[in-house]
Amino acid sequence: MATGRRGSGEAGNMSDATRRAAGFTLIEILVTLLISAFLLSGVISIFLSSQQSYRVKEAMGRAQESLQWSSEILYRTLSMAESLHSDSSPDQIIVNYAGGAGVVNCLGQPAPSGVVVVNRFYVRNQALHCGTAYPATPDSDQPLVEGVARMTIRYGVDERHRGQADRYVDAPSDWNQVVSARITLRLLDSSSPRQPEAVLTVAMRPRIFSRLP
Repeated sequence: MATGRRGSGEAGNMSDATRRAAGFTLIEILVTLLISAFLLSGVISIFLSSQQSYRVKEAMGRAQESLQWSSEILYRTLSMAESLHSDSSPDQIIVNYAGGAGVVNCLGQPAPSGVVVVNRFYVRNQALHCGTAYPATPDSDQPLVEGVARMTIRYGVDERHRGQADRYVDAPSDWNQVVSARITLRLLDSSSPRQPEAVLTVAMRPRIFSRLP
């Protein structure tokens, strides 16, 4: 009889120990899952942050390339300007110069001797365009650089006939006095609250030499 009672007590104690062990295991599993979820959320957050940083850097790189390419084209072309069309404005610039050996237009096409080269720069449909005829003819205008939001031009006028700009204006009263152009290019960049921009001042060498005393 005593043995039976002891056996029953031992079985009860084992049952209690088993239930406690099972309870502790379940709690440990829940705690482990909670810690794992916390760590996983941190990893995901770091990954998303790195991905966003990469996209921003990539967009900045494209913007810098666009600015550099646009500046090179404008500088190379406008520095050869011998005259400006009176339809030039703060939104577009139209320059002319003589063709010759090694001379090209804004599209990179050769301009032989005896030809007057026409180059028109303006922004349309978020791209910097170049036109090789004015008024424009079919296929004379092509986009050069994508992602350009706006181009603003101010013209340097030589009022004292010294071969240098005395001031910059939006609309010169005498286009023969223009010796340089100050161009602001503003690019599209959705990753930045402020659109990146560059300011380029180009001296028109033939115009300067023609104004020297």
